[in-house]
Amino acid sequence: MFKKVFAAMLAGLFISAPAFAEVKMNGSFFIKGHAKQDNNGNDYSYYESDFEVKTNFIVDENTSAMLVVEAFDEDWISSSAANTDLSDDAQNHLQVTTATMTHKFATDTTFTGGVTGNRDSWGTLFGDNADKNYFVQVEQALPFGTLVLKNEKIEEGLKTDDDLDQDGYLLGFTANAGGLSIMPAIYYHDDQKNDKEEARFMVAVTGKLGAITIESEFGYANFDGKTDVEDGDVFGAWVDAGTTVGGLSVNLGLLYAGADDDVLYVAGDELAPMEILGDDVNLDGASLVRIKLGKTITEKVSVDTSLAYAFTNVDNGNKATAKSPTFGSDTDNGLYYDKAYEFDANAYYKASDAVTLSTGIAILDGDDISEKSFKDTRYDAYAK
Repeated sequence: MFKKVFAAMLAGLFISAPAFAEVKMNGSFFIKGHAKQDNNGNDYSYYESDFEVKTNFIVDENTSAMLVVEAFDEDWISSSAANTDLSDDAQNHLQVTTATMTHKFATDTTFTGGVTGNRDSWGTLFGDNADKNYFVQVEQALPFGTLVLKNEKIEEGLKTDDDLDQDGYLLGFTANAGGLSIMPAIYYHDDQKNDKEEARFMVAVTGKLGAITIESEFGYANFDGKTDVEDGDVFGAWVDAGTTVGGLSVNLGLLYAGADDDVLYVAGDELAPMEILGDDVNLDGASLVRIKLGKTITEKVSVDTSLAYAFTNVDNGNKATAKSPTFGSDTDNGLYYDKAYEFDANAYYKASDAVTLSTGIAILDGDDISEKSFKDTRYDAYAK
């Protein structure tokens, strides 16, 4: 009953803006060339590009709307299909990734609603899902912080039957203490269509402690499904601490995503501590330690390098039957590898205030679930 009342209250705060007084636009564009290896050690290369335009329509100091349009090609190909619209084969996509409206009431209550890719997002990128969904959100400023209420419409079944819906509900709070922002929240995912539930408690802490910059998030998740295999309680944590020593930036990152039989804490698809680990090989049900060093050589040139070690938290009896990660599949998690090592190196050149050139390489090796070395060491290189 609470869920339906909560959703109805937020949906009732509908706002319409009659006209736009000001329009502000900004955006970005990149072209990136890759040279990689597949799971069998075969070399291949491809280009990708992404053009994103963000437009803010400002009605007055309290009312605005945002529209984000993205044209992206995940893999350039030479084909007649490249001239077709929204072709999966050509990877030629034009999407409205964000369309939202915001209004601030005289009571210091801010309403935001629409569609964007921020499902279950909170605090840091740890545990976040980039999938796009509709949402309504209310933020209430209080003397000691800000209260946040959010309802996500993940999937709508029959309009006359809520038992086929998927919804997300978030209750959060943000407060500042010294140089730190403290953000506890409770998130509930109600998947009535598949008869599954997830309840997650999160606390994110970000900011500065003296000369140290901290980004951290800690979580506990309870999963309740149709079978015992889908039930479990898992913990997760992400801590990244950075400082500068003698002109050298130093970052230490620690990630933990627990496992309870087949149930894994979801590290998410937004946080990528390394070029491969956290991207092509996800970290659900795994732990990772990463050290990153960076140096600004001149006003235009900078470099960084990272070294990471990841290992599974899944018990041997629950590991998958695959022999090694497939490097790109959503199932590349702690069920599919025993341990992995990665080394990254990147260089950046600021050609102008508007253009930056970069290049880098990532090397990954490790052991599969049977604790035997990967068939091939993987090398990924890029120029962007």
